[in-house]
Amino acid sequence: MIICPICQSALSLQNKQWSCDKGHCFDQAKEGYTNLLAVQHKHSKQPGDSKAMLQARQHFLNQGHFAFLATAINKVLSQYSAQNIVDLGCGEGYYTQTISKQQSNANSVIGIDIAKDGIRMAAKRCKQAQFFVASNHRLPIADNSIDFTVRVFAPSDNQELLRISKPKAYLLKVVPGAMHLSKLRTLLYKDLQAHSEQAEDMPGWQLLEQQKIAQLATLNRPDMNALCMMTPFAWKKNKELEQHLKSQDDFEMNFEFVLQVYQRQ
Repeated sequence: MIICPICQSALSLQNKQWSCDKGHCFDQAKEGYTNLLAVQHKHSKQPGDSKAMLQARQHFLNQGHFAFLATAINKVLSQYSAQNIVDLGCGEGYYTQTISKQQSNANSVIGIDIAKDGIRMAAKRCKQAQFFVASNHRLPIADNSIDFTVRVFAPSDNQELLRISKPKAYLLKVVPGAMHLSKLRTLLYKDLQAHSEQAEDMPGWQLLEQQKIAQLATLNRPDMNALCMMTPFAWKKNKELEQHLKSQDDFEMNFEFVLQVYQRQ
């Protein structure tokens, strides 16, 4: 199922080393993950989310604020009896871990992210899944081998999705709901624009279902700071938001997610 990023031959694991029959070898790190991102495919020294963003996300998610989303994801996976699952853009592994625990009948669970720090964190927290540093645009996964792909706020290449997916395989996309984090976004933008909930038209895929989930939460100051840091809003902080964060100990926040299930045609 795992292929060489250099020659695309099958990789096999022996003595903590992945190797192909053409002699390309990739050592597992002590945490258990493997770096399959070829140097020529790196577009920066440290691609992906920064370590600070990943640590903020880990702190925030560990408080259980998005547990309701993890529950919804696993409900969908159970409904479709997923066997070989890949979590694209898995980050620090929060959702991959819940999938590994709750989809106990699955044959394999794989987490992939281009951020090495994220994969290292994921491999530390979840020993049941296999984790690889790789690009979603050059996946180290064999053709027609995946039953279910999960994408939580993660970009990907549709041709790669089609390539790795079995006929009639499923794809679960999680995107922000129209008013997701609107209580935060009103502090950053003069004109608040609602997120589009329109399902993407993906060639080769049919939309089967779409559901929206929402929840309100009260965040303490450390959690609110982590929320700001783990999102693209970290680059958009303004004086009004800084003052808001300093003036309160508790913050009301709204979360909205849209889950879209597709099937490969």
